[in-house]
Formats: sequence, structure tokens, C-alpha cells
Amino acid sequence: MYFPKGMSRNDVIMTLAAAAAVLLSGLAMNKLNADYPHFARIQPQSTQPQDMAEMVSQNALAPDARTDMPAISAAVCPVSLDLMDEGNAVLGATLLAPCLPNQDLVIAHAGMVYSAKTLASGALFFSLPALKHPATVDIRFTSGEVASAEINLPDAAQLHRVAVQWPHKDGFAIHAFENGAQFGGKGHVWADAANTPAAGATPTSGYLTLLGDATVEMPLMAQVFTYVGSGAVDVVLEAAVTDTTCDSELMGEVISVKGGILEKSEVTLAMPDCAALGEFVQLPLPKAAVDLAMAN
Repeated sequence: MYFPKGMSRNDVIMTLAAAAAVLLSGLAMNKLNADYPHFARIQPQSTQPQDMAEMVSQNALAPDARTDMPAISAAVCPVSLDLMDEGNAVLGATLLAPCLPNQDLVIAHAGMVYSAKTLASGALFFSLPALKHPATVDIRFTSGEVASAEINLPDAAQLHRVAVQWPHKDGFAIHAFENGAQFGGKGHVWADAANTPAAGATPTSGYLTLLGDATVEMPLMAQVFTYVGSGAVDVVLEAAVTDTTCDSELMGEVISVKGGILEKSEVTLAMPDCAALGEFVQLPLPKAAVDLAMAN
């Protein structure tokens, strides 16, 4: 998270509190409910189709009946979420929300949270690497609607993955160097060389998955590196010094999972002043993530 120059102390405190509500305490959905009232759960009965139907019926019998009342069929507009196994412990999801076109939302799984937006049709199709088995996905719209689904992905308990997440469109980036690879060389896996395997193909080396929509009002971004094979891999986090990150503090969280064991660690990084624009700052993984990486 960024604390821009010129912010008052109260603004900084409020900003930090908002970040803590999203990223700390495991980024659980109940925490989002507590600290973000506009994410409050809307129960299914809130649509009240029976009340709407009764209102339409009464209107039809009234002497001064209105002609602009909605049809009964429009009173119910469900949100559905279906999951499928795409192989390699990756789940595919289909979200259908026909009454919520172009709407911002948050996707949460095993403590990982990132932002997305529905299409003009209200649908959203996405894939994400599972961090836990069984894999539960929770979706919450900024308008309050929610959807949840669960799927069995036994392969997730066999893989080793490291994720980093942060609030804002800019922030951290994962760089993995396999078998002594040099920057930009073969075996260097990062955003510009994600090495993502084709759908259904068995990966032969590590790969990176990029998650999050930076165009939403409150971006939450994430990256996930999946280890493949038994070779040596060095993983570091990197942050670019930009006009929005310089002279500020970045805040995020690292999630590591191996053999079904999941660990979370906070990461903070004090960025250099704006004289360092264009440079990059690297930091090692937190101890919990390093321990898992060494085990690999």
C-alpha cells in the first residue's frame, strides 16, 4: 500500500487500517465483512421475489395501475458460481450474474484475495492455481452479492506454490531463478516470461500465474509461482520504484504451500525516495516461505 507524500496522519492511519482489513488475519471473508460494510453479505431473501410479485399483482388491480412496474420474471436475478478441475491443481470457474454487468468484485481462495470485474453480460470466466484441497472459492461484489463454491482438487496437496498479494495496481513481483538462471535467461520465470503451460498440458518447469484486475476501483493484485521438478530454485520479490511507489511503504502478504501445509507471512518494504525512479528493490522471501523452498 502506498502512503503518498502530503497525506495527513489521520489519512495514513485510515489507509493502513483499510489495508490491514484486507490483507491481515488471513484475508478471510469474514474480515472483509467486518471492515468493509459495502461488502456486507446480502442474504438470498433480500431479493424478496414474493414481495415483488405481490406488489406487481396489487398494482395490476389498482385503479391507477402503473405501467412501468417490472415483470415478475425480473424480480429474481440469481448469481451462480460453478467450478471445474482443469488439471495440475488448477480450477476453472464460471460466474453468471446477469443483473451485475461490468461490476467490480473480489475473488478469495485459501487466504488469497484479488480483484476482478464481470463482462457486459454479467459473466466472468477465470482460472486460478489451487492453494488448498478441497478448494473453496468465495466471490463478493462491491454491491454486496455473494457466491461460493467448492471442488475437490487432490493434486493441490502435492504441489508447492508461493503467492504474493498486495493492494493496488502496482507493487510486488515474483522472480524465480531455476537451476542458477540469470536475469532474462532461460529458467528465469517472471511476469514477462511466465512460462504458463498450455491448457491441459503437463508443465515441465516452474510457471507464474498473474491474478487481479488493476482497472477496478480498489485493485487487489496477486502472483503465484508453481514449483515443478526437483531442481534448485531461488525466488525473490521485487518492487519497481515509480512516481507512485517512491518514498512510500509497500505492504503485502506471502502465502506458501507445500504438501498441504500453508503458511502466511506479512511483507513490508520501505521504498527509496523519488531520486531512484526507474530502479528496482529486491527482498528475500519471508522465513516461512524460505523454509518451504528449501524443503523443495
